Amino acid sequence: MKILITGSNGLVGNAIHKLLTNSDHEHINSSWSLGGIASHVIDITDNESIEKVVDEFRPDAIINSAAMANVDNCEVERDKCWKVNVDGVKNLVNTCDNYGIHLVHISTDYIFDGKKVGGIYTEDDEPSPQGFYAESKLAGEKVILSSSVSSSILRTILVYGMHQRHNIVTFVKEKLEKGEKVNLVSDQVRMPTYVDDLARACISAAEKKAKGIFNISGDKHMSYLDIGNTIAEYFSLDKSLINHVKTSDLNQAAKRPLKTGFDLSKSISTLDYSATPFIDSLEFIFL
Repeated sequence: MKILITGSNGLVGNAIHKLLTNSDHEHINSSWSLGGIASHVIDITDNESIEKVVDEFRPDAIINSAAMANVDNCEVERDKCWKVNVDGVKNLVNTCDNYGIHLVHISTDYIFDGKKVGGIYTEDDEPSPQGFYAESKLAGEKVILSSSVSSSILRTILVYGMHQRHNIVTFVKEKLEKGEKVNLVSDQVRMPTYVDDLARACISAAEKKAKGIFNISGDKHMSYLDIGNTIAEYFSLDKSLINHVKTSDLNQAAKRPLKTGFDLSKSISTLDYSATPFIDSLEFIFL
């Protein structure tokens, strides 16, 4: 296959690139500017920049990992957020429609309010976004689902890994290694997702041209405090540097769901998905 990656300089895009480099597929990396691993410029808010690269490369699939994902910034910079997460998706949908391309799009657990008993959501559960980032991501999903484009929407949760350092695992480890205190909440509970697992799922969805919504995450609920304590124990770091706080202590601009997790059965059966246990992923990340 020929696969085009948008947002290739981000955490997920880097992981997809790494896996595709060791595959039989041809791929190109794009980002809003050259640099990093990006060899082509695609600003998804600019339809012409998308069509220029697509017309040259003629991909079978586009994996869209481009997004405005800083939840608090999205709450403040709403116009920019909507332009990227909704209007940008519209541009990709139009191009995929024009060229007969399968679109793989990454969405989020934040479209849910986190109030479901047990905190395990299926692909069919009714969304209830609590902040503007979540509203924009849900609107992006609706743009895709209301079109006739062949598409896979992969919802995911708290992605972490080593390809880019701005994620919960690398942040906590670096703080503790420097002997610096870190505040971690115990009342926000997720199923953190190892980025290579998500990357494999994206590639599988492209290969199979799997249609519909798929849940991609880890398979175990962990609070941010659990994550920090596990990292400290695994690397023999000082747990006393971890401050236990509540969400209400943080004064964050955007409201977050307190507990989310995913039923993974559809992805396991359709995409051959397998979630790496959190403790095992720490060895892979920091080899």
